[in-house]
Amino acid sequence: MRVKLCEKYKTEREDICNRLIEIVDLDDNNSFLLSELDQNTDKQNAILAMKDEIKKYFACSEISAFKPNMESKRPYLNIVRGILRKQGYEFFSTNTKNTKRYLILRNNSVNELN
Repeated sequence: MRVKLCEKYKTEREDICNRLIEIVDLDDNNSFLLSELDQNTDKQNAILAMKDEIKKYFACSEISAFKPNMESKRPYLNIVRGILRKQGYEFFSTNTKNTKRYLILRNNSVNELN
């Protein structure tokens, strides 16, 4: 029987999540502004540079940034949301002046499925 990636690579998956959170640079309320991420190409490139590593430890077929023939307006945001959700994080968005604020919370009761 095949061992699920979430069981086989727990430490590596948590490390990737922590690095993604560090890159987006959450504020004291565990949130970040989409406009800040859109304007910071260093952060975007750092997230996109992790794609090969992410593929080793996560099932990525349902994340559009990993699909070869799919274009995504913000693949870096798609990666952050998709990977963190797989690890039990929840995303909430609110509209603020000309942008969105994303709040990221850890849902410890969610079972890791992928």
